[in-house]
Amino acid sequence: MGRIRVGRLVAEVLREAGVKPSRKLGQHFLVDPRGPRLFLNGLTALGAREALEIGPGAGSITFEASRILDKIVAVEVDARLASTLAHWLPPNVLVVIGDGVKAARSYPVRHVYSNTPFSLSSEIVEALARNNRVEGAVLGIQREVAARLVAKPGSSDYGRLSILASLVFNVRVAGTIPPSWYYPRPEVYTSVVLIYRRRLWSQSIEAALKLASCAFTTRRKLAVRVLERCLKAMGCSGVKLGGLGGRRVWDLAPEEFELIAVECVRSRSLGEG
Repeated sequence: MGRIRVGRLVAEVLREAGVKPSRKLGQHFLVDPRGPRLFLNGLTALGAREALEIGPGAGSITFEASRILDKIVAVEVDARLASTLAHWLPPNVLVVIGDGVKAARSYPVRHVYSNTPFSLSSEIVEALARNNRVEGAVLGIQREVAARLVAKPGSSDYGRLSILASLVFNVRVAGTIPPSWYYPRPEVYTSVVLIYRRRLWSQSIEAALKLASCAFTTRRKLAVRVLERCLKAMGCSGVKLGGLGGRRVWDLAPEEFELIAVECVRSRSLGEG
């Protein structure tokens, strides 16, 4: 599909559906064929044969993906777009009207792809992390969010999302989509990231994220003092925090948050016993 055909496809689907791009829904449609190609390369790298697509929009990625995948379930929140796409797409694509975040959290599928609505990027990443059936995904997310996914301790981008990604996934940035490849143009660049699951979601990861959520509200303060407050709020006592010294919250590695959180859960269990 050439560049003109991609743009024409988007225009025809939007016209037939009677849709004008919604800022509220974060609708920005790819009209340059180089964009879909990045997603297809990612799906090939994952070895995907079937996939869940979150937010197919006007179908510019969906049409291309249908040529290399045996089956696609495309979940679209906009009923007008979903209805129109159902008539345009080939038989190996099932279009479903629904909530993409809920689908990411619970749908029984190994592979997922999505040029995510920017306002939902972080929610979709976390939903996929919690869905242990998902082995890998190709996601288009804001470049700033991608930086947080791969951030290391001590960097300005490091935070709760970095910890989640590090504990559950291996993440690789596979390419960049400039605003000019979209209609209408967003104000930010998109990074296409490949995520591969390396661990199943567990109680210890859940606890680590709860601790990180509290701690990163004051990320620049001394870790010992912040974690003491957070552990108390979580109902934990007797958790040893030796060895942290003068380090700040953003200096702690994901594994350290998990170890401390596991001790917290253990201390609560002992207290209830």
